[in-house]
Amino acid sequence: MSRKSARCAAMQMVFEDLFGGEGGEETLLGLIAYVPEEGEKEFIEGLVAGVREHAGEIDSLIASHLRNWTMERISRVSHAALRLAVYEMKWVPDVPKGVVIQEAVQLTQRFDEEAEGRFVNGVLSGILREMEETGNHE
Repeated sequence: MSRKSARCAAMQMVFEDLFGGEGGEETLLGLIAYVPEEGEKEFIEGLVAGVREHAGEIDSLIASHLRNWTMERISRVSHAALRLAVYEMKWVPDVPKGVVIQEAVQLTQRFDEEAEGRFVNGVLSGILREMEETGNHE
């Protein structure tokens, strides 16, 4: 399994969280039928735990970059992809930001409309510009 596939599993678990699910071990095993390679399960669990821990701050950042939209109007798929990508962009320093954005767009388009991918790209690009201008990432 690659990090791309791991992100897909993590996004689906974040999506489940948006509906009040717990996104635990059963969900992970139900989403992906594989024998995890070294560090993959920990990578997925780390992403999901990080999104949960920083969800309020992540959502505030997303909301501040919405133009003529509200958080309530964006699809749950886009919301999950945005949450995961913002977490990685801000708190996972070893991942190139461009890769994070590209994979968030691809995941959104996989599970939602193609136009949603463009929307996610626009929001994440704005967040990245702000992070680069302010140096506001950990």
